[in-house]
Amino acid sequence: MSAYVYLSTEELKPHPKNAEIYEEREDKFFEESISDNGILEPLVVTSQKVILSGARRWKAALKLGLEKIPCRVEDPEDEVKAILEYNRYRQKTPREIYNELRIIRAELAPKAKEQQGARTDLFSNLRKSSEPIHVDEEAAERLEVSNGQLYKIGYIYGHQDEAKPIVERLDKGEISVHQAFTEMKSTVEAPPKTPEEGHKTWKCGACLQEFEVEEPVNLTICPYCEMEFINWKAEKGFGDAGKQG
Repeated sequence: MSAYVYLSTEELKPHPKNAEIYEEREDKFFEESISDNGILEPLVVTSQKVILSGARRWKAALKLGLEKIPCRVEDPEDEVKAILEYNRYRQKTPREIYNELRIIRAELAPKAKEQQGARTDLFSNLRKSSEPIHVDEEAAERLEVSNGQLYKIGYIYGHQDEAKPIVERLDKGEISVHQAFTEMKSTVEAPPKTPEEGHKTWKCGACLQEFEVEEPVNLTICPYCEMEFINWKAEKGFGDAGKQG
């Protein structure tokens, strides 16, 4: 392990990507541990004092009033990739895993596309040149999540706008990934409703609203338009013959 130094807590700042990927969590036992024992694992920060690993420890230190905290100074070539690596063994929520998946997809997808066209190896340090890049398989390996679990998480959050209540329950921990996936799949892929036998969809020519009606259809306007027309005639004083009385 490289040597560490003590840096001013107030001068440090978290990497902006950290808040995009990982959620805020209140953990009183975590704070109590730091209060009793101090920070046992040094933070990893850049030479610009940007935190790559240890944002929770830093926030707890600020809250507890610790003036200086232990840090290892490193300047990786790819800071975002380093953040994911430093958080490899973190206990993550499904949404945090999805956030990491999106970053890895954004990194690998263009390279996989280029490889497919050029048939050249872009990850010679990771695999033989003859092996193609499978983006989600590579992501599952990096995130140490099974391919099946990662597929379910990607499917759920990829369709979150179509069934927000399901995602909200998952985020709150009320249902498992498998339960959320099953509910989401049945919601998203449910076949369109068809009119019952003996019924058909009919559109009113006046208001253009659609109704399910029994066959044979002998309506020219819907009941709402017919009632409005009757009321209009009454207001104008027209009789049944359409003449003013």
